[in-house]
Amino acid sequence: MCQIPFAYQHLFKFGVAVTFVASASLAAWAHDFEERPQATAATPAAMAMARAAVARENPALIRAITRGGAFGSDFSQAIANRMYSRTDEAAIADSRAKLRIEPQGPRTWLLRLPFVNIAVFETDEGLVLVDSGYAPAWPALRDALISLSNKPVHTIIHTHYHADHAWGAWTLMDMGPEGGRPRIVTTEAFLDQIDQDLQSHGLVARNNQQLTVPRDWADVLRPSLTFSDKTTLTIGGEQFSLTHARGETEDQLWVWVPSRLVVASADYFQGFMPNAGNGKRRQRYPQDWATALRQMADLQPQRLLSMHGAALTEPAQIQEKLRALAAALDSIATQVLDGLNAGLRVDQVVDGVALPPALAQRHDLREDYGSAKDIARMIVKQYTGWWDDIPSHWNPAPMATQAKAIAELAGGAQALMARAKDLSATDPATAAALADWAWLAAPTDPQVLQGALDVYAARVNDKTTTQEALVYLEHMVRLKVQLQMQHIKP
Repeated sequence: MCQIPFAYQHLFKFGVAVTFVASASLAAWAHDFEERPQATAATPAAMAMARAAVARENPALIRAITRGGAFGSDFSQAIANRMYSRTDEAAIADSRAKLRIEPQGPRTWLLRLPFVNIAVFETDEGLVLVDSGYAPAWPALRDALISLSNKPVHTIIHTHYHADHAWGAWTLMDMGPEGGRPRIVTTEAFLDQIDQDLQSHGLVARNNQQLTVPRDWADVLRPSLTFSDKTTLTIGGEQFSLTHARGETEDQLWVWVPSRLVVASADYFQGFMPNAGNGKRRQRYPQDWATALRQMADLQPQRLLSMHGAALTEPAQIQEKLRALAAALDSIATQVLDGLNAGLRVDQVVDGVALPPALAQRHDLREDYGSAKDIARMIVKQYTGWWDDIPSHWNPAPMATQAKAIAELAGGAQALMARAKDLSATDPATAAALADWAWLAAPTDPQVLQGALDVYAARVNDKTTTQEALVYLEHMVRLKVQLQMQHIKP
């Protein structure tokens, strides 16, 4: 695997780590599975230069990205964009260096890697893992399990198909009973979700900022047992109850271990406003998510092992936090449905969504990674089609055509951009909209390109979420590259 020359050394001048900043759609690199086609005329060196410049010039943007990008765990730039890679040396080394093993009661551990956790239960029959992490964690994972127990890996339960949860199991295929393959358990929906990722591999690479993505079933470890709704596994005389509940993904599940009074909660609880409204991902299900949280609370667990962030070990705290998050998701859903049923436009519905004050002030519902309005948009998407209630958007003119007409009304793209810059200090959201029109109308005009960079720099503040900042970063890098290309034209 090649070492990607993203010139990250420039990014650490600000004393912060950089997460998910590699835009895999912008350059072609050597990959584990197959090289993707180049999506821009810019060279890798030009991309590296532009990315370093944007980060150097916009420390607030990088702070916004890092604030929620580690998901309550340690951060690793080496791992962030290489979660499917089995061979990247830097990602492998960082997994080894940053793995922490936390005891969570008798014969129970939480392996805490950058970004994600793996729960380990030792039974008389063998080890049970809830999730297996990402592919480059393989030496760290093997060594950790060997250090914890001399028993085989009996069962691996994958809570969902994402790169940071279900792609480290490949290294354990000789650690099962008698040196064989451990049992891998998922919901039935796991296979369909993987299939959708394989069909849309380029989109997955771009939206997840991954340099390596699987492209066919040869790269996938198929489960040996699938289920729908609920199932109970008996392993070493202990029960592991699995419940399928749509949440962050269609296939997500959570695990209850009654003999230990432990819930392994997958991604349902994350310690901040959850990733329940990601604008770059497939449908998420906040209402089902809330139901799952209440079901977990009803079991009165003594310990909650989340796949992101620290474990919760106080029973009263577990109850309070799970029910507060469920109430927040229910509140957002109720507001959205009330607005849709009242005949409001989609933009009016989303703009009116806000958490009740008692919930909005909670630290564990802080909007670091995503926002309540992001979740509202996801709920709208679940209940409606693609139309946003604006009549002209049913069969719209091409965006570039609209932009040129709007720019002409303003006296030209440069004049429109000047107005955007005037507004950027007082109304950055409207300024960004005007800047987009100007850029679409004159995408190679250096004055317009620089103006758009300035407007988006002003768009970022201490309340900008990680998801939002990542979108701005990707756009600003494209603007910077185009600006550089204009400057070097003969």
